[in-house]
Amino acid sequence: MSLVVEPMPDLGITRVSRWIFNCYVIHDGADGPVVVDAGLPRTVDDVQPVLNKLPGSLSAIVATHGHSDHVAGAGLLAEQYDAPIYLPAATLTYLDGIRPRTPTPAKVARIWPVYLDQPVDRVAGMGLVSGALRAGFGTPRGMLWRGKRPAGGLEDGKPLPGGSAWTVLSAPGHTDDSIVLWNEATRTLISGDAVLSAHGRAWHTPETVDPHTAATTAARLRRLPVEHLLPGHGRPVHATPVWANRRN
Repeated sequence: MSLVVEPMPDLGITRVSRWIFNCYVIHDGADGPVVVDAGLPRTVDDVQPVLNKLPGSLSAIVATHGHSDHVAGAGLLAEQYDAPIYLPAATLTYLDGIRPRTPTPAKVARIWPVYLDQPVDRVAGMGLVSGALRAGFGTPRGMLWRGKRPAGGLEDGKPLPGGSAWTVLSAPGHTDDSIVLWNEATRTLISGDAVLSAHGRAWHTPETVDPHTAATTAARLRRLPVEHLLPGHGRPVHATPVWANRRN
């Protein structure tokens, strides 16, 4: 198994995925498409066939947090399409020297069911390593960045740039800068790493830097009537509601 391209026309979204690394192309309205979590360096090649079939120009590239596996391809994509990048407001402070917190290796190991839920893709594995050298954080070096500076920050309660049907919600816990994207009309949540999936079930991530803020985020998200969960890692979950059969 290698590249997965999964159109979801009823939601106006296409998932572009390698192994457990999900990138989403939003194309649900009059605005031009928006790419969410261009995490692998070769995302620019993987999403190009999808973008070429859509009307309008790429309006924005956004990320749910600054880990390298969510932003390493953003700069290359922005160069090719001359599109602005928007990162969570807290991530922008890391570009200015604030040191980000990241989960320990022991916490990372706790999500092993997600890694085993889909066949390993060699290209994705290589991209994970090379991406950590290009942009984002997750290693002792802190936040790295190449290319032009992001155009702005994503803030709680504000509409998504280029995707007016979507609302940005702060979702700290996995990292301090984590956000999610909520579409009330379609009851769709692009959850980044705040909520993963394993074996068809939603899973509030145990891979956290702060269990207290993670618990607050989990409670906040469970108040949303989510029917379509699009996680940063793992397969999408479609259920009414998604939380009924969540993994503990």
